[in-house]
Amino acid sequence: MPRAAAAQGDPLGPEFRVNSYTTSYQFDQSVASSSLGDFVVVWTSVNQDGSLRGVFGQRYAISGTPLGPEFRVNTYTPFSQDGASVATDSAGNFVVVWRSGGQYPFDSDVFGQRYASSGSPLGPEFRVNTSTASTQYQPSVAASAAGNFIVVWNSFDQGGSGLNVFGQRYAAAGTPLGPEFRVNTFTTGHQGSPAVACDTAGSFVVTWPSYGQDGSLWGVFGQRYASSGTPLGPEFRVNAYTTGTQHFPTVALDSSGNFVVVWHGYMQDGSATGIFGQRFTNAGMPLGEFRVNTYTPNYQFFPSVAADAAGDFVVVWASDDQKGSTQGIFGQRYDAVGAPLGAEFRVNTFTAYHQGFPAVSADSSGDFVVVWTSDVQDGSYTGVYGQRYSQMVPVELMQFGIE
Repeated sequence: MPRAAAAQGDPLGPEFRVNSYTTSYQFDQSVASSSLGDFVVVWTSVNQDGSLRGVFGQRYAISGTPLGPEFRVNTYTPFSQDGASVATDSAGNFVVVWRSGGQYPFDSDVFGQRYASSGSPLGPEFRVNTSTASTQYQPSVAASAAGNFIVVWNSFDQGGSGLNVFGQRYAAAGTPLGPEFRVNTFTTGHQGSPAVACDTAGSFVVTWPSYGQDGSLWGVFGQRYASSGTPLGPEFRVNAYTTGTQHFPTVALDSSGNFVVVWHGYMQDGSATGIFGQRFTNAGMPLGEFRVNTYTPNYQFFPSVAADAAGDFVVVWASDDQKGSTQGIFGQRYDAVGAPLGAEFRVNTFTAYHQGFPAVSADSSGDFVVVWTSDVQDGSYTGVYGQRYSQMVPVELMQFGIE
């Protein structure tokens, strides 16, 4: 059937449960898509690996069919492994990184595991951070089309006061490319919760919240890098509005290196927190800050953003009391020049209790998948759910006004 671009995307089937093991808590999910549309979801599961928290994953075909059973990512299971992030290359090979407590030598460190597109592990799990003093946590990973990847994380009391952002580049074979490096130049106070994204050639952007740097509380800052790891200019402030707090940034790049950063800001939309964004050219020029959420009462928070090869992008977030029952997941699509595509839309179908902490990933053509945590829906405490979308709908349906 002929298809045409849809304003809100076309849901592909019903929402689905990701985790097979449903006892206790499954949460803290991350998702990544290959250029062809197959995808992998990873999450934290409590007590499943025999000791506190562990990291688990599930692979999917482009059709949404699970590829094999869910699998445990971490080999080392004592204490807790959590806070996972996943990235794929164009062929569907993927890498997962996470925080591991007490593994080497104490506190917490960042570990990773590489996988072939078949789901077979490529070598053993490996420690990412070189400096092991104190605590390293909150990792984020991104991969180029060819499979080179970059991991960023928070390190406490390394290279300045409080929290700082560090990174490590890798070749597709898993070989480190140079030493670990500090991302943030401003080191006063705390620089936390980093996020990283790559374009197809491997150029990348890191974003993070920094305390006190923009003259108020938390603000959002970033640093651009060439694929060689060379910084492209100095670190830069992302948010134009600086009053109060701007926090929890996430970033996405298109194939040409144009990028968009989204975050939640306090009181800027007139009520509690709202979702805001800033688009940039591939030269790092800002193109104007904008509000994402149309519905502004109460809290809209914890956004995630994904872009396709052409620069169209989608933002998802959690919103309080908008769906008529506690907290739900909402989204807004944009074209490559930042124009909204239709109205914001609710992602989750099940609306009882809370649905929160969404993550989104898109393939090169703009089809996307959203995953989130849902309370009680799987019969136990929390579970991980998802919804697939195509950016296209059948022309025949559009002729009847159905999108």
